[in-house]
Amino acid sequence: MFVNKRYNLLKYEGVIFLRTVRELNDFWRFTKLPTGMNISKDYAISPEYEDASWQPVVLPHTYNSEDSTGRMTAADGGDYYRGTVCYRRSLALSFEECSGKELYLEFEGANTVAEVYINGRFAGEHSGGYSAFRFDITDYIYPDKDNLIAVIVSNAPTDYIAPITDNGDFTKMGGLYRGVKLIAVEPVHIALNDSGSCGVYITPRNISKTSADIGILVKLDKAETAEAKAVIFKPQGKPVTEFFGRADKDRITLSGKINRPKLWDGVNSPALYRAEITLFCNGKPVDSIEQEFGIRSYRIDADNGFFLNGKPYPLHGVNYHQDSYESGWAMTDAQRERDYHIIRDMGCTAVRMAHYQHCDHEYSLCDRLGLCVWTEIGIINKMSADESDAHVLSDGFGDNAKQQLRELIRQNYNHPSVIVWGLSNELHQMTDEIFGLYSELYEIACKEDDTRLKTFADNQFYGRFLELPADVVGYNRYFGWYKDAGSAENFGEWLDLYHNEKEKRPVCLSEYGGGGAISQHKDNVNWESDIDPVGVRHYENYQSQLHEILWKQFSVRKYLWAEFIWCMFDFASYGRTEGDTKSLNDKGLCTRERIPKDVYFFYRSVWSSEKTVYITERRHEFRACDVPFVKVYSNADAVELCINDVSYGRISRCELSDNENTVFVWKNIKIKPGTKNKICAKAYFSDGTSRTDYAFWTGK
Repeated sequence: MFVNKRYNLLKYEGVIFLRTVRELNDFWRFTKLPTGMNISKDYAISPEYEDASWQPVVLPHTYNSEDSTGRMTAADGGDYYRGTVCYRRSLALSFEECSGKELYLEFEGANTVAEVYINGRFAGEHSGGYSAFRFDITDYIYPDKDNLIAVIVSNAPTDYIAPITDNGDFTKMGGLYRGVKLIAVEPVHIALNDSGSCGVYITPRNISKTSADIGILVKLDKAETAEAKAVIFKPQGKPVTEFFGRADKDRITLSGKINRPKLWDGVNSPALYRAEITLFCNGKPVDSIEQEFGIRSYRIDADNGFFLNGKPYPLHGVNYHQDSYESGWAMTDAQRERDYHIIRDMGCTAVRMAHYQHCDHEYSLCDRLGLCVWTEIGIINKMSADESDAHVLSDGFGDNAKQQLRELIRQNYNHPSVIVWGLSNELHQMTDEIFGLYSELYEIACKEDDTRLKTFADNQFYGRFLELPADVVGYNRYFGWYKDAGSAENFGEWLDLYHNEKEKRPVCLSEYGGGGAISQHKDNVNWESDIDPVGVRHYENYQSQLHEILWKQFSVRKYLWAEFIWCMFDFASYGRTEGDTKSLNDKGLCTRERIPKDVYFFYRSVWSSEKTVYITERRHEFRACDVPFVKVYSNADAVELCINDVSYGRISRCELSDNENTVFVWKNIKIKPGTKNKICAKAYFSDGTSRTDYAFWTGK
């Protein structure tokens, strides 16, 4: 049974005009098609083939949610399948549903190459694992009959789709891992063939407290004689103004003014307007869509950081991968909402969506939560699979990179949360050809959107890598974790060198941090001898100590326009064996199961206004009776420590230094051997309230 969502029902002189959107996420059959299997692609796409033995699945679906983290056995097909699969389902439409309509099949994401067949006939192919795409299937559907949709998907490595080959430190999960929809529209309609976009682009300009100019571009799939009306609704829901425009070939431009606009002001007030755009042909309404948008201005200064709506606005946040312990990349909206509320609970004001285009729902969540977004295409580490110094680009790589960039920008243009378009992450190769393609990508981004800044994340820091075209830049650097970076205490000095002498553009930290295993603890961890970044020694208490040292330096350098921690949650990264996990990157502030690590509460105490008190190393349950220190993270005015109901004193926040005034430490504490000792921290807040946290340690 279809879930039938009817959007934008229009009535004109008793006649109903309709754009319908039907979710096609149920009743799929799935199988892998490994080399040597007795099912050929020709059979898999044939309506005559019997697929009753295939696995029934519901979208979103990925076939790597378990094998990517090493939980599958050889009998299940081995580790990390990267190959061809097929999805099939039937679709029945009545004559009434098809008559006079154009039908589009929309895929919100399929990794990496998807070929779509309707009733055995080829309907289209899309290369690129992270953006939405559509195919016009009007001529392929038989009314009043069962129609077969067959989708061949492969996540096998390629040398022409970024990220190429095995580049990128994350598991490339395959399948129809986002939803599928059927869209039915009148022949004259708002564009559906515009790089997967909604066909409407809303641009606020000349923004002030008193007014804002609003431009709306409505694209059509072909030149038409048509008109459009846009009704703008206030954040409170009431209409505020209307704009009108006529088609000039395949586009309609509308413009007007909003007086005394309510600004989208980040987490302080993420106000969203709504535009209802209706298309008319021969005086009759034929199509309509709605889009939310925000009115805001921003700028980034090389010496003073980020400004939102003319005021300084600290951007601090995390990197985030589309990955969950429940279902891998095949995340539900509920899982995404859970994750972003955890991010906001920690006090973040920004998110870097690593390292590819995320689903539309995530950008909408950031719009509503007030999180500023860095989003990027999947050029990671290498553009070329050529191992020689020539680094020749494979045929099709440049075109696919440009396609991914256009899809990223056009599909997310209306989201006020997006502040920068990212062109690459940690590019390691450099030739004239690569520099030339990079310059083309920058120019495309400027042409597609002249309202936002363009950036990239660098970890090379020399020569032409410093000259890649961008408006602002980000640095990925892991002082205090990887030995070749240097000790944590030297990070600030290194940043000053680049800011003052090597990089004249505004600089941010696009990645920093270190691993943490919640099962591992050790008193007096020494970075040089005790930490093995790519091995098993990833002590949770070292991770939190590392971030304390780093943040102490970052917080006093106002020229940093943002700081993005790597990363929010541990995530699947096939081939890693480190800390206490297999095939996971454990640099998250929370585990993959969303268990907050100690360091989460350090940042919550620094960034959030929510009352916080947290005893660190609480999972270090069995420890020496001579405890070097007890540490508490809190944003309270004072914290008192009690061991077995005996007070060890109250520390006032005013006694602490300004840039580490949420870290309360009591040194040289003794606990009793052979019994559980109750550790209690009571935090006192300025409004007269208090909060208490407990931990229990057994002395050895």
